[in-house]
Amino acid sequence: MAKAPSGQVIGWIHGSEQELLESGRRCEILGLVVDPEYQGQGVGRRLVVAVERWAVMRGLEQIAVRSNVLRTDSHPFYERLGYTRTKTQHAYRKPLSAEGAV
Repeated sequence: MAKAPSGQVIGWIHGSEQELLESGRRCEILGLVVDPEYQGQGVGRRLVVAVERWAVMRGLEQIAVRSNVLRTDSHPFYERLGYTRTKTQHAYRKPLSAEGAV
């Protein structure tokens, strides 16, 4: 979490250790939000660096992030931080209910 000198929360990041069959253990950034008033001031960069350091301390050797194709402002941000686009994909969801599961 990032705070302004006033104590106001201006950004947060959610990183999580994941283990996937395809890639083993890694850190994944599941969410990053910076108050629009503070964007472009290094807040997001500092939050990403903090999660990267956390991942290294946990012995993880890879970090991943997914960014919706519609969030075009976020793509150059991650690329400037050294992230490389590895694939694009479609995402599917299905609501579940106890009586409707197949």
